[in-house]
Amino acid sequence: MTTALERPLEQRAMTDRFPLAGAAADPAGILLADGHHLFRSGLGALLDREEDLAVVAEAARGEEAAAAAARVRPAVAVLGLEPEQPDGPALARQVQQAAPGTAVLLLVPALPRTAELRRALVEGAAGVLLKDVQAAALIAAVRELARGGRVYDPRLVLDVVRAGQAGPLSRRELAVLGEIAEGSTVREAAAALSLSPGTVRNYVSAAIAKTRARNRCDAIRIARECGWL
Repeated sequence: MTTALERPLEQRAMTDRFPLAGAAADPAGILLADGHHLFRSGLGALLDREEDLAVVAEAARGEEAAAAAARVRPAVAVLGLEPEQPDGPALARQVQQAAPGTAVLLLVPALPRTAELRRALVEGAAGVLLKDVQAAALIAAVRELARGGRVYDPRLVLDVVRAGQAGPLSRRELAVLGEIAEGSTVREAAAALSLSPGTVRNYVSAAIAKTRARNRCDAIRIARECGWL
């Protein structure tokens, strides 16, 4: 028997637009985008087994996903990101601009380290899950997005909530840690922030004490994990 993935894209879109007589309801159209063909094909086969879901288009890259979304107007776009492709929010916006009614589900290889990107993921997509999500949970998430809901990895939501909470470090202490985290020396951080090297060292010492860290590197790690940096 020929599956939906084996039919040409035009035939799949035509079937979804004009369902067979007696069909209970149109299945929700799904766009899949991922650079790995094997992963994309396996995901497509998984979703296509569900009677209420139908893969109507596939893409390998972001620009292809936006073009396909504009063409077929899917209910949900499932976009797989790679470690070297961190700008998920921008990709989600491209698809949403191309097809405003499409809900975007990002599949990320790992939760982002910075609070800014974690917040951007939540604000930019209707759903964010790790790529190692269980099959049943992924199917449930796609259905929820097709109904107009939102689905996020619980750890991502917790990180965003933490990022919105005030931490123990002052703005100056965070600025100093941020400069050092980017590789600046004490003198370079002092010049960038218009401070003296001695003042920068005092801020670093205060940050280490407040976070109960072992050293400046440990303080930076703690600040990142808590979403303050």
